[in-house]
Amino acid sequence: MNRRYVITALIGGTAAATGVVIATAEPRGPVFIAGDKPVTEDQIHTKLQADGYGDIRVIREGPYFEASGAKDGKPAKFRIDARTGRLAADDDDDDD
Repeated sequence: MNRRYVITALIGGTAAATGVVIATAEPRGPVFIAGDKPVTEDQIHTKLQADGYGDIRVIREGPYFEASGAKDGKPAKFRIDARTGRLAADDDDDDD
């Protein structure tokens, strides 16, 4: 009888631990601003300027910053997670 309780506890504990890992796992993009801490519009602007970008625009869109600029005559766009300073995964397959 005790063996049944031990097996049940082990299975339940393993399932709970797996659930916690899945729940706390978060897709993480490449580091844009190091530190995994919240970032500001000014930090993003400064980073892009230091990287050689000009004509920089940064706009807050919910939990992200949408940034754009040009380097060596080539336009670039960035989507930065405001909570972590990491680049957001590009899930947008829409070419519009």
